[in-house]
Amino acid sequence: MTNSAGVKGSPITSTLPFVLLFFISMVFHELALESINVVYSQPPYSFRYLTSSITLFQFGFCVILPTTLSVTCAGGDVIRNFPREWKQFFVYVKLSAVVYGATALATMSLGYSGVTYVTKVVFKSAKLIPTMIVGVIMDTRAIKAGNKNVKKKHYSVWDYGSALLLCVGAAGFCLSPKSDEDALMEDAKSDEIMERVNNTQGPHWIGISLLIGSVFCDAFVPNISEQLMQQGATGGRTKAIHRKVSGDDDDDEEVEMKSLLSSNNTDTNNSHYEQSQTRKKEGLSSASLMVNTNSIGFCLLFLSTIISSQLLPIVTFMAVHPHFLLLHLVVGVGLGTAVLAYTELIKRSGPAFAVAVATLRKVVTVVLSYIIYPKAMLYTHFASSCLVLAGIVVGFIGKRRR
Repeated sequence: MTNSAGVKGSPITSTLPFVLLFFISMVFHELALESINVVYSQPPYSFRYLTSSITLFQFGFCVILPTTLSVTCAGGDVIRNFPREWKQFFVYVKLSAVVYGATALATMSLGYSGVTYVTKVVFKSAKLIPTMIVGVIMDTRAIKAGNKNVKKKHYSVWDYGSALLLCVGAAGFCLSPKSDEDALMEDAKSDEIMERVNNTQGPHWIGISLLIGSVFCDAFVPNISEQLMQQGATGGRTKAIHRKVSGDDDDDEEVEMKSLLSSNNTDTNNSHYEQSQTRKKEGLSSASLMVNTNSIGFCLLFLSTIISSQLLPIVTFMAVHPHFLLLHLVVGVGLGTAVLAYTELIKRSGPAFAVAVATLRKVVTVVLSYIIYPKAMLYTHFASSCLVLAGIVVGFIGKRRR
């Protein structure tokens, strides 16, 4: 699933490593997560702060891992691009709120009549098409607003047909026995508990509405992320220069504009301008976006863990049980690496391609479960496999016809 905007349609050699990294990292993350839940949620351990410890490591490594990679390999661009003004920081607060809404609305929907975990996964599997539609709308609005860094996406009938086949195929894999559902579940345990405890809190249409809201939150997240990476850390500077041209008399902005536009700059200023233009062209790195977005959730989660007196029991339990700590490290590193690879796919090949990869990852999880734990294949799974394969073929045909 590609489009014709900007860096979209990157050669397969530049995107394939990140696709493989995403798949492999998610496999390790899910295996470690399942091991923690199976071993430490039951006697003799029955660790009561399991959810808090897992979430803390997941958020933590989505900040620590990209920061470490940036400092060691990219000259610390994450630190340079971290928001220093509330207006810049608020952009990432809104993105974090959308990310939270995608998860929270889906979980809340399980509390309403007729909405099951399978219903939720079917809706979630169909988020590729909304992602494409939202992307086109957002790009159109950004271009009308004068954002020259954004190039409008163009999807053909073949692209939408491919997306539809992938979505239906992925949803078909959800219509399976409980053992196969477990292979697909990322947070199924808590969702199933909620479903069993109370599934009659309100009418069916409210639950469906919450799921639709969740799907569109999922559609906004990669598109917002892409635009933030396209705009880069120089967006504020560009706006400042535009305000100066419009008549702002701020002395600092005047000096900055002259240093960028004057034809009589020194060699040092010319070099600085070229570096600035290069950074603007490259945009915000995937590591910077990860840190700017997840640092908010990590800080709030860390503070809540301290206030609720959960941090000390977690640290003590890890000190006594090194295996517990090791599994948490695998969970954190696995998810952090997967999110970094996913964000890089958004930057290189666009939101639709990244979401398509994430959708296929769920299918691969089910296929692996059949390989590792041999069982009779359902007709539904066979038909779904054919649909997914047809979706991939249609996507390649559409790409060749451009």
